[in-house]
Amino acid sequence: MITIKKLSIAILFISSFSLSATAYSAAEGANKLRLQTGFSKRTGETAFSYLVSWRKGEEAIKDINGLAFINGTDTPSPMTDDEVAYKISKALNAAVVTRTPLDRGAIAKNNKSEVVVANKAGFELTRITVRDYSNQELKYSIPGKSFQAASTGIAIDVVYSAAVEYIAGFSTAVKQETAGGFVSVTIDNESPLIIKTDGKTAKEIEQELADALGAKASFSSSPIYPNFVQIRSKNYKSFDGGEVQIPSLNARLITIDVNDSGLGVLTKFVFTSVKQPVQIASKVPYIIGLLVAGIFGYLYLQKKKPVVSA
Repeated sequence: MITIKKLSIAILFISSFSLSATAYSAAEGANKLRLQTGFSKRTGETAFSYLVSWRKGEEAIKDINGLAFINGTDTPSPMTDDEVAYKISKALNAAVVTRTPLDRGAIAKNNKSEVVVANKAGFELTRITVRDYSNQELKYSIPGKSFQAASTGIAIDVVYSAAVEYIAGFSTAVKQETAGGFVSVTIDNESPLIIKTDGKTAKEIEQELADALGAKASFSSSPIYPNFVQIRSKNYKSFDGGEVQIPSLNARLITIDVNDSGLGVLTKFVFTSVKQPVQIASKVPYIIGLLVAGIFGYLYLQKKKPVVSA
């Protein structure tokens, strides 16, 4: 026979399960990416955008894009690396507030030339795309971890500056080609891998870069994750059929430097770890409801049974 004491113990057990399960949901800052900015090596004003995606449990993924324009060397006020970082952080946080005022899953924090984007409590970052057409030297890292330890895959997509969508319709005669220069990638403190760009296509540059990176990378004709598009698009680049993918980089820092005014670069990060406990936690209220209803239903039936005397 189930007594009040036994019922209390059962409810206490269920509550403990609930608390332990919800404890698995992502804490604030569980997923993060640090970006150290540089300064634009381009002469005019060029675009820079930061796309961050997140989810809450099993809800749909949300994509937020912060767009900024960076002043280059021949503008009245060329931006320093600190000013670039501040402007990027401000643009991203403004986009989060505007598009998801009640569901803010990510935040950008700025400290001098650094931008750290992290998840808010209860959310998980799923992917990040940084699109730069300003020819900065950009450094990426996961605070306190290697990319491999943080289960973070990387892709590098070299693109033509003239192909960015916000230009389309205004400068359609601009040729999609390199201007001459180089693309450099540095892993931790190793020697830079420098690929000359003059006379090459974006795909040829990517294939050379993948070869230079060796076993840790490969050229892929499929994107590391689906391309992000939006009806009112600014600075969203459709996938051009090739990118360098580094699925598990056992390093703490990757530096990407594009020095060719005809080129930009899309650097993509995907958080590949499967956090099943978050999904379990999201079902806890339903489990509790069913168990409690079952217990009270059983008690009701027990009370209704006739007492048989000997």
